[in-house]
Amino acid sequence: MRQLTTFILSLAFCIPSVAAIAPSAKAQETSQRYQDAKNDRVLTVTGRGERSVKTTKARIQLGITVEAKTAIATQTEVARQANSIVSRLQQLGVEKLQTTSIQLNPKYVYEKEIQRQVGFTGQTSVSFVVAIEQAGATLDAAVAAGANQIEQISFIANDAELNSTKQLALQDAIKDAQTQSNTVLNALGFTSKSIKSIQIADSAIAYPIAQPRMDTFAKVANSVPILGSEQKVDASVTLQITY
Repeated sequence: MRQLTTFILSLAFCIPSVAAIAPSAKAQETSQRYQDAKNDRVLTVTGRGERSVKTTKARIQLGITVEAKTAIATQTEVARQANSIVSRLQQLGVEKLQTTSIQLNPKYVYEKEIQRQVGFTGQTSVSFVVAIEQAGATLDAAVAAGANQIEQISFIANDAELNSTKQLALQDAIKDAQTQSNTVLNALGFTSKSIKSIQIADSAIAYPIAQPRMDTFAKVANSVPILGSEQKVDASVTLQITY
């Protein structure tokens, strides 16, 4: 009986020593994983994707320029013509109509190297969005209402189609990055392990089309044809890949 008690006590003293071994092994495993991660090499690649989407609307910015002897006369005429243009555009139901600039500046002439003020120049601009097929007729109406300048025309796509195209461009960028990394690592005899980080950048670009002054259009008998273009969508993805 005494021998059995001694054996049990000895076993009890052994158990804590076994338990103490387990945390030590786990710590070693964690340390090894940390060391492996620390020794991982990293390849950074940037993939790019580009898609095009058909535009359906035109963003137009047009304005008027007026000259008169006094500041009050200039501003009064600018206001009169601007109200006429805005009223006509509202009747036509254009979208996102807004004033983009208002200016009033003295006008000078030089005679025998002497500067002399002869009046004032006033200017105001408005921008709006209209369907491409209605753009020509809308510009004609704006001319009739008093507009004498076109400052910019750009073409934009439908929001839903633009978003869908962005996703496709992003997929292309990811495939491009993966292809680059596989090509490099295979050529060097390495194998990729995991993706350490992902950075995404995308942008949609509408290219404006320069136009001559609106007074040139006013001399044309028929509506000026407005032809839309494609809007390009670029996407960029940067991957950091361990190997």
